[in-house]
Amino acid sequence: MKSLLATLGMSLCVFILSAQELTESHLPIVIINYENDVDEIPDEPKALASMSIIDNGLGNINLIGDSPNAYAGNIGIETRGNSTQGFYKKTYSIELWDEMLQDQSLPLLGMGTEEDWILHAMVIDKTQFRIPLSFDLARAMGHYAANYRFVELVINDEYRGLYILTEKIKRDNDRVDISKLNETDINGDEVTGGYILRIDWIYDLEEGGGFESNYESQSGDPMTYQYYYPKAASILPEQKAYIQNWMNTFEDAVFSSDYTANGTRYTDLIDVTSFTDFLIINELSKNADGYKLSSYMHKDRVDVDDRLHAGPIWDFDQTYGMSEVCSNFDPLGWTYQQNQNWCEDLESMPMFWQAMMADTIFTNHLACRWNTLRQGPLHQDSIFQRIDVMDGFVGVAMDRNFERWDFQGENIWIEPDPLPFATHEEEVDYMKNWIQQRLVWLDQNMPGTCVNDVISNVEQAQDIVFLNVFPNPTQGTLNVWSEPGNVLTVFNVQGQVLTSKQLQSTAETIDLTPFPKGLYLVQSTNESQSKVLRVVLE
Repeated sequence: MKSLLATLGMSLCVFILSAQELTESHLPIVIINYENDVDEIPDEPKALASMSIIDNGLGNINLIGDSPNAYAGNIGIETRGNSTQGFYKKTYSIELWDEMLQDQSLPLLGMGTEEDWILHAMVIDKTQFRIPLSFDLARAMGHYAANYRFVELVINDEYRGLYILTEKIKRDNDRVDISKLNETDINGDEVTGGYILRIDWIYDLEEGGGFESNYESQSGDPMTYQYYYPKAASILPEQKAYIQNWMNTFEDAVFSSDYTANGTRYTDLIDVTSFTDFLIINELSKNADGYKLSSYMHKDRVDVDDRLHAGPIWDFDQTYGMSEVCSNFDPLGWTYQQNQNWCEDLESMPMFWQAMMADTIFTNHLACRWNTLRQGPLHQDSIFQRIDVMDGFVGVAMDRNFERWDFQGENIWIEPDPLPFATHEEEVDYMKNWIQQRLVWLDQNMPGTCVNDVISNVEQAQDIVFLNVFPNPTQGTLNVWSEPGNVLTVFNVQGQVLTSKQLQSTAETIDLTPFPKGLYLVQSTNESQSKVLRVVLE
């Protein structure tokens, strides 16, 4: 992206900082105190600061002078991002530290227990919804995506605007739930997982941060994969050898003429649904950075699940028509082909997506997944409802954000005509109209024939249970997606059944308003298996 910005001669810091004070908010308030100027928070390493979070619960007002009740303690903080570090409104990585300045894992605002978190500025997105919407959709499709909470941020008594406090991608029971690799796990089943690989900006392989593929990226350079978990500094030689050999086997198969290597088809080496759905969310949003930057894959131990999974998703700010990069503004065309105007970073663009899209077994399953999801979370009404709920929930905090960062109506990124719009409402309307056009194009151009899908037949034989809910946390009404015929049951934390029904359709709603606020378990059960999700009623 740097070369493109240089070509355009653009300055990232072009908007005006307006005076804005925060006294109260219906959103949680995050207060950070750092001993130096806020603009001096380093890129790395993390610097010591203190953080307080005020959260009096949904429907209650949080006052800036209230005692912190969601967190009060030390943190390590650093700025985060690549091109976006040039903006005044910055994204931050934070790590929770105890009194001895050691990592401590805690749940924040109802999310899972961890020490690593991100305060995401979403600076180039004037709706402020593109990243959280994508996370929500990925979860509704049945996959882990980072949980988040909208918050308002104050640093050194200076209002910094609307943010999302969100989970960082990590191996963890509440995040990427794969097996932990220890220093002794160097052979047998123990060395087989879990692993997280990242596809991102090209780096010097001599630093030991990853490995070269035997196959080329779209640029013609060797494709590279980065170690994400275990980290490059801690992954052992035996573990490096294992995951590299495993990826060699996968690529040998996917790039062969019959999609098979050593008697194994590549579709037997991957969770095919995770790959079809990863493609769907990137194509639905026409993600300008899709597939080649901040893209992740993970693999568990052989005795748990020996398949490679695509995801979780991450970098979704240049999406839904807001950027000229890779013609993101044009609702027509395939992003995986990377043949639009201004498609850069092709040295990190893997070619296996094009190989898969030439495989009828993959595209038949893709067609089935698309048809199913279009009846549920990817129905236009469902997507628009999510945007409207988000818009209403954020409310006046959006106004404060754009009073603080006065760049509505200005081109601060690589925005096409007729962008940028002068108001938030116009930005949201534009995104909705773009999504509507994109859905029509994908409906007309999605390859494959669902009746010939053999992958779904295999999954049904394995009794895989699909269950997703929205919104979570909820104020009462819960949208549920699962298989018709399954029995849906709601339990309290004591295990008592509160309500139970047999699902008549893929998408249904249940009403939790008769029950007190707190944590509940929602279970979908077929004849042999079940899936349970935790739901917070606020």
